[in-house]
Amino acid sequence: MTSLVFLIALLGGAAPADDSSAEIRPADLLEGLDHPDRWRWIPDSRMPEGNLVKRLLVTSFVSPIFFFDSDVGAGGGFGITDIDFLNKRRSQFANTWITYTTEGQRRFSFSWRKWLAHRDFPGRGSLQGDRDYFGVSVDSTRTLTSRFFGLGADSLLDDESSYTRETQSISLGLQKSLPKTGGNWIWSANFSLQMDDISSGAVGEAFDTTVVYPELTSEADDFGALWIMASIRHDTRDAQHLPYEGHSVGLSLLGCPVIDQDSPAGELNGGIITNLTGTWVTPVPPLFHSGSDLAKENPLIDSVATFLSISGTRGEVPFWAYPALGGSQTLRGSIAGRWRDRNAWTAGVEWRPWIFTKEFPIYKQIRLERAGVAIFFDAGSVSNSFDQLFNEEVHYSYGIGLRFTFERQALFRADLGRSDEGEVNMSIRYGLPF
Repeated sequence: MTSLVFLIALLGGAAPADDSSAEIRPADLLEGLDHPDRWRWIPDSRMPEGNLVKRLLVTSFVSPIFFFDSDVGAGGGFGITDIDFLNKRRSQFANTWITYTTEGQRRFSFSWRKWLAHRDFPGRGSLQGDRDYFGVSVDSTRTLTSRFFGLGADSLLDDESSYTRETQSISLGLQKSLPKTGGNWIWSANFSLQMDDISSGAVGEAFDTTVVYPELTSEADDFGALWIMASIRHDTRDAQHLPYEGHSVGLSLLGCPVIDQDSPAGELNGGIITNLTGTWVTPVPPLFHSGSDLAKENPLIDSVATFLSISGTRGEVPFWAYPALGGSQTLRGSIAGRWRDRNAWTAGVEWRPWIFTKEFPIYKQIRLERAGVAIFFDAGSVSNSFDQLFNEEVHYSYGIGLRFTFERQALFRADLGRSDEGEVNMSIRYGLPF
């Protein structure tokens, strides 16, 4: 739906808004705050009151889904992103997905987040610190077409198998900045109770994962666990959702110390996945515009972003928890989970120029702020042994993406990538890949 809105804005003949009317960050309200550049300014005009429909495409975004596939049947649903959940002056955020098909594939997920750094100024607007939050999520999914191509960097597309994965989970998460609100150091913790069941898949032309890999799937079946994630990073980026400058270098640990499993193959003993990540964003000279006033909440800045991630697994975890490449975040020309093993590395680079730089009024308060593209290249590999990780065959993807914003906290993207195997993959998401 958001793609349709973009086309309507381009082709509908609406006159572009005057650039001078763009929101300017209020210096008087930011004065005295620690790290004022890391607070997002939302004027009253961007916080309309009313239900989800009345706020549509201003603070609520709905994506209807309709499809028919011989493997999963006919179905549909919707996704909702609400950046002003319950009309709380931008202090809360929620995301919901509901889909169902005639063959029993389903998804229900709901995530809620409360921003812990939030200041409201009635009659003017609100300031939102985007580094500190508390969140809750619940998820219930049954996916009939999960793909598995085997472990290792030398697996082939012809090795494709499918399995059904049913997941139920509830999670609690907390993130805080140090030493003061908006500080360069950020720590986070997440606790998730999760149950996973594995059975035969429904992809007609693929092998059955439970038949080809009976030991792996048996070990991963009926797997209940408490998953704990802890991370810390040094983050100098000017924003979390849409940064234009800075870096983020961090370490995260994901483990399952508590396991409840009843499997014929025996119970896994649990393990830990360590992930080292780095992201760098830098402004670059623009090609399609001349820039804008840096005092604006979302200044007109082109950028180049790079990303590096190295992951390693110790102990015993289900195969579906192994580091994986492919999908919407890494190796975007390949299907999600195309490459999987105990260890992985991946890197990416994006050039992000803005092209359509004037606001496009659509209806009343609804407007498309700006649009641009992203030229990207991703690379990576996986390995059973960390010692051999960087000796394995390197796989890559390249492509082009569409980026458009309704404001700095509401960026949507559609990426079209091509892999080194000649496959093409399209992903549509809220937010940047890195």
